Formats: sequence, C-alpha cells, structure tokens
Amino acid sequence: MVMRIKYILPLCLLLLLTACGGEDTSAGQTVYIPEEVAYTTELKSVSEACAVDGTVYLLGKADRGGFLLQSLPLEGGEAVTLPDYRSGFSGDSFVSSAAIQAGTDGTLWVMEYGTVQSAREDGMGFQQNEMHVLRNLDTEGKELARFEYAALEEALGPVYSLLADGEGTVFATGENWIAALDESGAADFTLTSNAGLSISIALGDGRIGLFERTYGQDGDASCTLRTIDKEARDWGETFTLPPTAIPYCGMGDALFYYECANTLCRWQKDAAEGEQVMNLIDLGMETGSPRVFQGKDEGLVLLVTRYGESGTGVFPYILTPAEAGGPEGKKVLTLASLQLAGSLREAVMEFNRTNPDYRISVTDYSQYGDRQTALTRLATEIGAGKIPDILDLYAAPTGRWAANGMLEDLWPYIDADPELGRGALMERVFQAAEMNGKLYEIGPYFAMQTLTGAKSAVGDRMTWTAADMRQALEAMPEDCLPTGYDRAGMLEHLTELNWSRFVDWEKGTCSFTGEEFKALLRSCKDFPGEPVSGGEEAACLNKEIMLYSMWADGFTFPQRAKYILGDDISYVGYPNEWGEVGSSFAFSSSVAMSSDCREKEGAWAFLRTLLLPQGETADSFGYFPVNRSAFEQQMERLATPVYPVDGDGNYLYDERGERIETPVGQDSYAGGVDLTYYAVTQEECDQLMALYNAIDSYVRRDPSLTAIITETAGAYFAGDKSLDETADLIQNRASLYVNEQT
Repeated sequence: MVMRIKYILPLCLLLLLTACGGEDTSAGQTVYIPEEVAYTTELKSVSEACAVDGTVYLLGKADRGGFLLQSLPLEGGEAVTLPDYRSGFSGDSFVSSAAIQAGTDGTLWVMEYGTVQSAREDGMGFQQNEMHVLRNLDTEGKELARFEYAALEEALGPVYSLLADGEGTVFATGENWIAALDESGAADFTLTSNAGLSISIALGDGRIGLFERTYGQDGDASCTLRTIDKEARDWGETFTLPPTAIPYCGMGDALFYYECANTLCRWQKDAAEGEQVMNLIDLGMETGSPRVFQGKDEGLVLLVTRYGESGTGVFPYILTPAEAGGPEGKKVLTLASLQLAGSLREAVMEFNRTNPDYRISVTDYSQYGDRQTALTRLATEIGAGKIPDILDLYAAPTGRWAANGMLEDLWPYIDADPELGRGALMERVFQAAEMNGKLYEIGPYFAMQTLTGAKSAVGDRMTWTAADMRQALEAMPEDCLPTGYDRAGMLEHLTELNWSRFVDWEKGTCSFTGEEFKALLRSCKDFPGEPVSGGEEAACLNKEIMLYSMWADGFTFPQRAKYILGDDISYVGYPNEWGEVGSSFAFSSSVAMSSDCREKEGAWAFLRTLLLPQGETADSFGYFPVNRSAFEQQMERLATPVYPVDGDGNYLYDERGERIETPVGQDSYAGGVDLTYYAVTQEECDQLMALYNAIDSYVRRDPSLTAIITETAGAYFAGDKSLDETADLIQNRASLYVNEQT
C-alpha cells in the first residue's frame, strides 16, 4: 500500500505540475499564461484542495457546519458534493481539522483530527479523547480503507502530520521529532530534530524527508531536507536548500519541489542542486506558497486561495506554457534581482498585466542561497554573457557595475519622455544619485538617511564632527550611548555615505590611508561593541541612547521622532571631519537598465512607470514619491487637517472643548510604542524640506567591499592593531579587490 498524506495548514495554494512546457528562448525561462476557471460552490471556507485525473477536489465547510468534499471539473461550472463522503468519526464526536491529498492510484486520502466522547471506565460520566483518522476514499467519497490512531498524541505528543512512504509505512511528525509507526500505531522508532521549523514530505522515490530550518547566532537561517533510512533506523541522505525555501512533495523524477524567492524549483534524482521550474511572478497574480502534485495532462493547474467579504474560496487557473514571446506576441524582458522587494514585485506584475507589447520575466537569485552566494551566481552568469535587460539594485554593487560600463545612462530617456523630464521629478534625489554626471538607477520612492537628535541635546544643526557628538553625549545621562549601532554597524553606514571620498571605480583606485578615513575609523571606536537590544525606540525613550537612526521616510516622520526623543528635533546626521551634511538620499528600491539590453524601448516602458504617480491613496503616509506632483499632493493632503462633523454639519469636540481631528495614520514600534499621526505642521514640512535641500549625497552599497573594511577594522576595535596598521591593511585588501573588479 502506497500512501502520501500531509496534514497541511488550511487556506493554502496548490499547484499541479507534469511538464515544464516549451522553453521561452528569448527569456531563458518558461512563461505561463493563466486563464481563470469559473465555478460556483456552496463552501464558505476551503481547508484543502488537490486534483486527481483532471478533477479538482475541495475540502471545506459550508454554512451548516461540518466538512464537505466537492469535485470540480477543470472546465468549470458548479462544484458537486461527493455523495458518499461522511466524517470518519462515529458517535458523539467533533472533527476540528481535515486535510486531503491525491493518491497515486486515482484515489483520495483524507486525514481528520478531532475528539471522540466515550464513557469513563469508572462509570463517572464521559471523557474526551483525541483521535487521528486516516482514510482512503474513491472519487465518490466512499471509504476504501481506514487507519485510526486514538492514543497517538498521548504517546508521542502533539502530532502535526501523518504520511506514508512508498512501502506503506506511516510516519507521524511533531514539533521536533518524526516517528515510524507499526501496524498498531505505536512508534517503531523515533528521530529527533533541533529545528525551529520541521515539515515532513514524501519524496518522488518513495522515501520520507524532514525539512528543517535552523537559525545561527547571527539570525541567519539554514535549511536542509534530511531523508529517513528505515533499514538503519536513522537519518539518510541530506539536501541543503536556500535559506528561504519551503518544500513540497516530489513525483516521478523530481525528488521534491520547493518554493523560494518567488520561484518554484525542483530537485531531480541524482542532481547536485535544485533547478528552476517557473517564476511565480510570471503569473501576474499574488500566489502565496505553491503546493505541487502529479497531474494527468501537460501544463499547469494553479489553485489560488483568496480572502474576501464573502469568505474564502479556491480559484483554479489553467496555465498554458507560452512559446517564445508568448501567445500574445509579447516580447520578453529579463529582470535579475538579489532579493525582489514587494513594491518592485507589484510593479512588475502590473506591467505584465497592462503592457500590450512586453512582459518581464524575473530571476530572483536569492533562490540560490545567501546574499553573497546570490551575487556570485549573478556575476558568474553575467560573465558568461547572460546579461539581464533590467537589474534590481538591492544589495548590488552599483558603483562597480556602472564603472564597468554595464549600466545605461537614464537621463536621456527621462529628458525625452513627454510625460516626464527632470522638472517632473524631485530632481535633487536624482542628482545625488548621479555618477560622473550620469544617472544609472531610479526608483519610485525615496527616503533620507540621517541621525535625528533632540535639539536640547545636539543643537540646531545638520553638520557636526565626532568631537561635537562626544561633547553632546557628555550632557546625556550616565551610560547613554550615541546610537543603537555598534562599531561595525556605524563603520558600515559611514562608508556607504562616503564611498566617493575613498573609492574611484572609474580609475580602479581607492584611498583608505588618508586622515579622513582614519578620523572615520577613530570615531567608530567610540561606539559600543554590541548593538542595542530591545528596540531603538524604547532605548531612546529611556534615554539609553542619544540619537534616533530611523530614516526620514515620510511627512509624518517628525511626529514619530519628536515622540521618541521627547523634544523638538534636529536632523544632525552622521559626524564627519570635512564639514559636509551627514545625511544622504536613497531610493526605497531602485532598478537599472543594462547597457546590453536587447529591448531598450521596452525596458524604458517599464522603468518610466516607477517615476509616475504610484496611486498614492488618502491614507498613504510612508516614503516620499519621486514624482514631484505626487510629492506635492501628498504634502498638501497630509498637511491639511480633517475635522469630522455630526449629522447637522457641526464640528465634534472632545471633553476639553477642543475640536476633534481625524488622524492621518497609525503605527507601532518595538518597545510597545503605538503612535497616532495627525496633520503635519508647516514647521515640520519646512524642516524636512530644509534637510532635502541640504543633502547632496546618495547611499551607495557594495556589500563585498563593506565586508572587507568592517572585518579588517575588527582588530583595531579590539585593540589588537594600531590605527595606522589597520588603515594600511584595509588599503591593501581593498586595493586588491577594486583592481580585480575593474
């Protein structure tokens, strides 16, 4: 008997897969075009779904309570309740949860969990007993076989799932264990796990695997899938997966599937690593987490769970693999990302839905591992000639790529665009982002990186030196720290703010032995060895740290900072010895066009959408739009108080006789800080605009070079190296790196 059953959390998304379809040679990926299947059902909520031989099966609840099992042909129509399906519990019982899984022989497997009432042995009333029932059903819902596990949780503890391997051995999984059960339901052997998250799956070759996610001291996740060797009664083969992976059962030659970084992947038999099957962003819809099952016909069937006012339902889509360019005749643009953010993801999906000529296919390289692994993989593919049309610049070495001629100057496109031009944008942000007069990156929103202090503590200024900061700190309570950053964190921020002073990517040179960099290193040593724990907001409120490092990321930021610091504020910025404003611009997310882009007109058709108003709503108060019109409208809206009135048009007043004002937004922060925002004042707007007009630098990241500097500086911070020795070591290592990259 072969069983594959998984106790799956309700309201999930499922994906059927049998073939990848024809390759889209222009994009290097398969493109799927979704077509929604229309159907009706009396189910108000769906706990689980699967498919057998081209029919979708839905397990859920209707208004009258209890679980129903329905079938839905993929051509759509009305879902039909299976006439022979009944709860597997008898007598006075209650089923609290249920899951359904497709069998390998055209049947269904249903696992139900609940309680059964029975008489006490001493005759003193009744008792409630927990029960797991695993049943094999035909496609009419008739029971073919059943397995009851009445005392399973009493013996093993809380059970998360039941499933069987290819030889019919049933396995139970708990929080940190998995047990093989004998025919009586007792544990034959048990293996323990130290993972914070454990998920059991059935592999395509019949083995059982346990997925484990663990976390190191630095908070980084590590994911593995460990198979079970029944003969050895121990762990067997182990597969290492990306940190964000979520695994699903395998089928055929695919040992298992997994989803990460908006990508569905599979691990084939005898393969050294996983391979991409499809990019979920290409669907043009929010997909959640996919589940993979064996289907009957070629192509894909996607079952999407949605929430709405009328309850929850599963919505199937037929996914047709497109030929190169797609059946719509669209040209395909490729976009590479090291970790695709939500706003950019939404922009891509909106472009794919609305643009008649182009569609974007995304490769998120975080599917291959941590940030450095992802960057190395992308760099390797670029070096081999696989150059994306569009690049997401999150955590990317923009300066290096620009200097190497890899990025396109976007100023000519902006200047020639009839709806844009420089005057349509918050131009200072883009000027600060220039490199040698050229603009290589753009984004829809921006923020201002700064340090904010109470005026009573730091004065009314936007520049200061490290000595000024130490002097201000002396007036603070004893043991008060400058900020929540540790030494390495502050060094990272200061270098990112001042790359242009130390590195010239055009010439392939760097300078870390001068007095400016030594002063920067020296000032970082004043910071603590460990970052502040427990939340920066709480530490500021308690006067444990002097400066608030939160970015000025919207018009309501001054209200937040005033509350946190308990006083009027000053955007004093990061200290430096050369007298410049210690604050910088940064896009919330930024993208670039590669100079080798094959369809530059199409790439600009997408990039320009990021510079237009982004549909800001009345309750939008986070981040500043880069579009000038949207920026000014947002400022005017948030600076205009709104006062509610009663039915007669009279203003409402509080118990103090003051007119009630409608809040513009609310927010919560670490340390139990809950804030309500009201219309911003003219003074707050003026102070933000003064900061905007004073900034002329842009935050530039190069994770690899930053790591070289912070790692080498560790010996100086620990007292093991002198300042000059450390500067020389950084210069040597950084020079070698910069020379290698140019």
